[in-house]
Amino acid sequence: MKSFIRLGATLGIAGSVFLAGLSGIGNLPGIGNLEAVALPQDQIVKKLQEVPVFTLTNPKGEFVVLSRKNNASKPISQVGFFISKQDAQKFLDNRLKKENPQLASTLQVRPLSLADYYKIVQESKKKSDSVIYTLVPTQAQVASATSMLNQNGKKGEQFNGIPLFVPKFKKDNSYLTIPLAKGNERFIPFFFEKEQAVALLDQFKKAVPKEAENTEIQVVDLYGVMEALNSSSDPSINKIVLYPSRESINFIRSLAPNQSPAAAPAPKK
Repeated sequence: MKSFIRLGATLGIAGSVFLAGLSGIGNLPGIGNLEAVALPQDQIVKKLQEVPVFTLTNPKGEFVVLSRKNNASKPISQVGFFISKQDAQKFLDNRLKKENPQLASTLQVRPLSLADYYKIVQESKKKSDSVIYTLVPTQAQVASATSMLNQNGKKGEQFNGIPLFVPKFKKDNSYLTIPLAKGNERFIPFFFEKEQAVALLDQFKKAVPKEAENTEIQVVDLYGVMEALNSSSDPSINKIVLYPSRESINFIRSLAPNQSPAAAPAPKK
């Protein structure tokens, strides 16, 4: 939770868009393949620490484990983690309170970090239990990702996973970069909302109109990004910043009401 509060003071595109992007990072669709050399786990955890996810817990802080049957009619135990706090609340209000109102009345939506989810999944792999820890995307963003796939020639294909949206250049497969806080180092934002990526790209197009036709938004899967963090030997992979949704940013800021993000200056070449 401390990392959320610390992040609340710096979130926002606190700087200009940089024309010369970074290229060839990771092991993601359309980005290129690199030699597999695992990065330190503490670096991965640090990168995931600043993205909130939301789950349901009882008064003891225990996860709510749901039972269902898979396609083979075999029972599955599942714990859900939601990208959206609103989605977690709706799941509690619209489903659990109807199915089991007595149990639901004792539950609450609890914020964790994406790093917590990552560590839980890694630990579960070492155990023999059959609990599945599922990350639930925001359906509106899945629809946006699916629409992008269909527009790019993949007719009828459904996006499966947690979509991330990345502004980039077409010609050399490089990426728009931004500074965070007051530092000079620049980073590649991967947005959980398409609208955030569009806003950044529009800002850049106004600053550098001659490059407008050379830009686009790429959609990738969060799981693929986490796999790249685990396997890529390219140091540029550390330039990736996972940028929470606007809803999550507002949640983070609510934890530190006296902190305000830095103003964003106009983009430049």
